[in-house]
Amino acid sequence: MLAVVPGLAGTHPHACPSCAALFEVTVRGLREEAGQDVQTAALLQLATDAYDAQHLGPGEPAATPVRLCPWLVRDADPRRAAELAADLDVVDLPTLVRAWADAVWTDWAPAHATLRSAADAALTS
Repeated sequence: MLAVVPGLAGTHPHACPSCAALFEVTVRGLREEAGQDVQTAALLQLATDAYDAQHLGPGEPAATPVRLCPWLVRDADPRRAAELAADLDVVDLPTLVRAWADAVWTDWAPAHATLRSAADAALTS
């Protein structure tokens, strides 16, 4: 549950401004480092895919939950990046992002078979 903060502008069409702001703060460091480090870029992509899958609008294609499938079901980084790493004071960011992505993936349980098929087709093409 997030508090409504007056004056925040929404940056995602299907997320409340408070959620979008929290996401931006959470991944700001990743965005700053992603251009120099493939591992950070991979973690940022996982976080972005989880966020987008969590905020998918009605009737939108399910591309983001399909992208979560290789990460979470096949345990493979679609871009074949090395093991993810980050340094935080309290919680290891890759662990936090993975747990969040797992929770989003669980929310998509009714569509897992379809999403797995689409992800497998994308990985073999």
